[in-house]
Formats: sequence, C-alpha cells, structure tokens
Amino acid sequence: MKKVAFLFLLFVLAAAAPANAQFKYGIRVGANLSNLKFDNGIKSSNIAGFTGGVMAEYTLPVLGIGVDGAVMYARRGAKLNLSASTLLENAVGKSKSSTKLDYIEIPVNLKYKISLPLSVLKPYVFAGPSFSFLVGDNIKNAFKEKKYDTSINAGLGVEVIGKVQVSAQYGWGLGKTISVPETDFNGKNRYWTISAAYLF
Repeated sequence: MKKVAFLFLLFVLAAAAPANAQFKYGIRVGANLSNLKFDNGIKSSNIAGFTGGVMAEYTLPVLGIGVDGAVMYARRGAKLNLSASTLLENAVGKSKSSTKLDYIEIPVNLKYKISLPLSVLKPYVFAGPSFSFLVGDNIKNAFKEKKYDTSINAGLGVEVIGKVQVSAQYGWGLGKTISVPETDFNGKNRYWTISAAYLF
C-alpha cells in the first residue's frame, strides 16, 4: 500500500509540476579566461575576453530540474609560444603569437537547483553542450581557423532572490579550433567563464 501511495504521489507531483513551471528570461554578462590546448607540446597561456547576451530558463519548481539556453557573444583565444617548434615558428614567422576568436555561442544546459529552507540563496549545478559559430578573428599566416566549435560545459552557481544568478563554468572544446594545414599542429578551446545574469 505504501508503494502505491508513493507512486501516486510521484504521479501527482509530475502532473502538477508543468502547470507551476517557472519560465524566466534575462541578460547575462561575464568574462572568459581562455587558451588553446595543443597535443604536440606547443605552449599557450590564457587571455581574457568578454561575454554577454540573452538567456532563458525553464524550471520545474518541485523537482528543481530545468533547462536553460542562451545566445551569447564570446571572445576566446590564447597567447602562443611557438619556439618549441622550429617548423611552426618558421611557418608563422615569429616565435610568439596572440590569437583572438570571436564567437556567437549557443549553450544549452541541464540545470538542477537545490532549495534551502528559508533561504534567499539557491545553489545550482549545470552541464551541457555549447555550439559556437566564428564571426571574427585575427588569424594570419599559416594558421587556419575552424568556422564552428562544439564544447561541453559544466559549472555551478547560486541564485539570489530568484532574480540574480552568478555562476562559474569550465568548457572543453571537442573539435580543432585552429590548425596548420598538412601538419599535426591543432589547438582546441579551453576556457573558464564567470558570469552574472539578471532574470525577469
């Protein structure tokens, strides 16, 4: 009997949740700290960049589970030390190079909010894919840039009074971001993002 009652309660909650689901939208701004990961020993260091755009989220309040999505501008890149490879240094024409990559990014995350009793703070964790489309860069010489990139993001944050969200995340680029044709010099995006959002 207890199992039947428990299953019935779960059914009622699941049926009621969509009616009480919370849809919010807002603006998000933040900063990226990014670099490029090479598998062949080329060293890179971080550069800072801006990110900003609009977002929306849909949450089931009883369960605390939801999804969010955004359309963001994001600047990424890296400072490259090419002196580890004579071939690459000769191809590019200098020992150090700074790359800047401007994207329109569309992240889609599964989000879980943790409700705390009598608290205006609501911690949350999130993860999901991000689809980025290159809209500008300063790539020159022997490098070739890829016009799109797919990443996996994971992070955590806190929501304040249901309006303000502050979060930090790490992103792993899955594809080749920049490369030198006919060589094995390929770099992938790696980045930290700290952002704040205001929801209406």
